[in-house]
Amino acid sequence: MTNTDIGFLTLGILSLLLTVPVIWWYRRRSQDEIFTGITPGELPGVGHHVGRATVGGNGEWAGTLAVRFTPPDGVIPGLIGTVIDGRADVHDLSATLVDLAVKGHFRISPRPDATRIDGQAGRADFHLTLADHTPAGPALTQPETILLNALAQQGPTVRLSDLGADFAQSMREAQVALYREVVDRHWYTEHPRIQGRRLGCLLTTVALLVGLGLLAVVAMMLRAGDVGPISLVFPLCVLVAAYLLFRGARKRSARTAEGTAIRIQALGFREYLTKAEASQIRFEEARDLFSRYLPYAIVFEVADRWAHLFGEVAARAHAAGWGDAYFDLSWFDAMDTAALIDSGLDVLDVLDGAHGLADLADVADVTAGLSDALGGLATGVGDFASSVTDLLSVGDGCDLGGCDGCDFS
Repeated sequence: MTNTDIGFLTLGILSLLLTVPVIWWYRRRSQDEIFTGITPGELPGVGHHVGRATVGGNGEWAGTLAVRFTPPDGVIPGLIGTVIDGRADVHDLSATLVDLAVKGHFRISPRPDATRIDGQAGRADFHLTLADHTPAGPALTQPETILLNALAQQGPTVRLSDLGADFAQSMREAQVALYREVVDRHWYTEHPRIQGRRLGCLLTTVALLVGLGLLAVVAMMLRAGDVGPISLVFPLCVLVAAYLLFRGARKRSARTAEGTAIRIQALGFREYLTKAEASQIRFEEARDLFSRYLPYAIVFEVADRWAHLFGEVAARAHAAGWGDAYFDLSWFDAMDTAALIDSGLDVLDVLDGAHGLADLADVADVTAGLSDALGGLATGVGDFASSVTDLLSVGDGCDLGGCDGCDFS
């Protein structure tokens, strides 16, 4: 091994070592805060001063979750999805649209005469009909207002398949508004998807160009016999450093302690949606629970489970003498679903009248039918969300100063 080979090997090792503090800096910037002195997930009361600490490990809280039976106060489905993973994607926007329908701002109607858009499998078509009055309830957030105003501009009724570039642009504006909302609420220190990327992009580009140039030079020296194969370690190390810088620059921004608390609450609510049993839900408190929490179930991708769970709740409530197991499904025109629920409850009435107490096996069959009926509704709502996603792709939503430089995800 010549002195030149040793020099190149040393420079290669040094290039990797110089990368370490830069990667550490990026990692440090992506570590979340958390409140100290109170239970994880709680927010300090007014005037209650608590400490803040940086989350260790991979920088994101990963402790034991306590089940939460309601979503975080005042947090719409789209914000739930954004605070959990730092991304406001079209899936979050679709769930927000469904939530607006549940709140009574418009009605979703599957089109029986054209169930697929342009004949493409998986794209169901729908009519969206605006309500003729503003429903009571809390003031809408900016993302909700943007989406609802965009629908209103289309007229009182519009086909989903007819929503074009203008509505897609409004979807993108709503996506940016979700990012702005999590920053304005002080859940993230800055846009969730920016973390000094301009500097990272510059360093990555410089390292990549230098590495490729050195590789060409060393290859020529190797062919001329001036150096040995070990000298290739230098340019290869520089290229590895460029890759590490690229990966490090793509970390999300850090959550504040408030953001970590909301994320923990959201994950605790997800535990409820994914693990709740029908026997734990009292029907008198749950008549509107199915619809109200369905958009959140869409965000967490457990809508089918939520629907089947409430099919069992309806059967149990009826068997316990609650009469019609009514769910408010007026926001989604699903005559088949309503008919299946009514017929299932009618069967329970017949069984009760004939035997005094419905046979358990028959009750189980009816429960399965009710679950399938609500599951069909959930599937229809899922088709709506998927169609929005397919028709109105809005990209990564990198406005508001985010995703600058080297974001290729």
